[in-house]
Amino acid sequence: MTSRNAAALLFAATLAGAAFADDGPDRAKLAGTWQVEKSAADDGGSTWTFQEKSDAIHVTTAQGATKLADFECNTEGRDCTVADSGKKVKVSLWFAGTKLVELETRGSDVVKRRFEVSGVGDTMEMEVIPVVPQGKTEQVTLKRVLASAASASAAAKP
Repeated sequence: MTSRNAAALLFAATLAGAAFADDGPDRAKLAGTWQVEKSAADDGGSTWTFQEKSDAIHVTTAQGATKLADFECNTEGRDCTVADSGKKVKVSLWFAGTKLVELETRGSDVVKRRFEVSGVGDTMEMEVIPVVPQGKTEQVTLKRVLASAASASAAAKP
C-alpha cells in the first residue's frame, strides 16, 4: 500500500466515523478506569481511563505507575496532537454506534482501536487493528477498576 493510498484510507475512515451520531449513554458506560487483562501484547498492567467532557473525552493511559499518555480530544474525528511515551502522536476519536474509535498515527504507523463496553458494564473489549503496516487484529479484554480500589492504590503510592 502506498503512502498516498494509506492517507486516502485514513481520510475515508475519519469521514465515515464522523457520520455516526454521538450517543451519550455510550459515553457514560465508557467513563472510568479500565485494566487490561493479560494479552499477547500486554502483561495486564496497562490501564486506560476515560473521562467524559462536554464535547470531548479525556484519556489517560498508564503502564503500572508510569503514565504514558494524558490528553483530551474531541469526538468528531478531528486530529489532536498528543504526547505518548514522550513522542508526538496524532489521535482522532469518534463514536461509531456503541463503539468509541481511536485512530492513532505514530510516524508512519497507524493503529485503529475500537472500544466497546459489554455485559453489565464491567467489561470492555478493545479491538486493536494495525492499519499501516497491516497486521493481525488483536482482541483485548479490559475490566473496570472500581473507584475505591483505584483510590486505595493511589493512596498507597509514595
